[in-house]
Amino acid sequence: MQLEIKLKTKKDAIIKFDYLYEMHSALMSKIMNYNPDMAKELHEGKHKNRIKLFVFSPLNSMPNPRLVDIEGEKRKRMMLGERLWFRIASPIPEFLNTLGEAILSARTLSFGDNDFNVTGVNIVAPPEFKEEMIWRSFGQSASICTTWSPRSSEKKLFIYPDTTPEGSPDCAKLLAANLHHKFLRLNEIRDDIAKSWLADAGLKELPPEECIRIEFLPLSDKQEYRTIMHYGKSSAIKSWRCPVKVKAPVPIQRLIRVAGLGSLNSQGYGLVEEGKSC
Repeated sequence: MQLEIKLKTKKDAIIKFDYLYEMHSALMSKIMNYNPDMAKELHEGKHKNRIKLFVFSPLNSMPNPRLVDIEGEKRKRMMLGERLWFRIASPIPEFLNTLGEAILSARTLSFGDNDFNVTGVNIVAPPEFKEEMIWRSFGQSASICTTWSPRSSEKKLFIYPDTTPEGSPDCAKLLAANLHHKFLRLNEIRDDIAKSWLADAGLKELPPEECIRIEFLPLSDKQEYRTIMHYGKSSAIKSWRCPVKVKAPVPIQRLIRVAGLGSLNSQGYGLVEEGKSC
């Protein structure tokens, strides 16, 4: 399930360009205040140090956001429009419902130096799921992050659609492996949902990872993909944006919509919607 959160802020509100970590913290604090038991389960229970199966998008703004220089700061900030929206998604309904209720009941979402008024929480209608679908990053600034760590190092490498460091799987294989792992994780924590999705697709078990085929489509006639760099809590995070064609069993397509593409989904990367080639 995907939920769209609608916000309103004061005119010409300014926010850090690298606000995703603060936004993540604000969302988690809403769960902590609204349902401490669920928050404890996320941080200390079976979800600890594991894929969270939760994804959210960056903010979208109307009028469109624009970068502004701030005296004394090297990094630009963003000036937002008064009307804002973003999406959250998860295959775990009780988690998403709790977060949606927490945001709505609080009436505000605060991070950085801004307080955003919550004006609505709506369920987003799903598309018709097929074995071949095109997915695009949601909204104005969402992007996909693909990471790989060599066994001999704890260093995390960021992989783009057309770059493959020596010894690394290519970006398409990393996305496929990540999706397969996410489904296994779903089956581990909510086998009722995983089995229901498989049964709806006429499957008894999930086909092997090799059945997931990934193709990157050009962002435009002049650009294959766009790169974006944010700074997280302590390091740079490199991501990319272009349409992605996925050929896979329908349960995997359903998972893409509610758990995201790529890595760092719970940090604000990988929320997608059905899209076109360009």
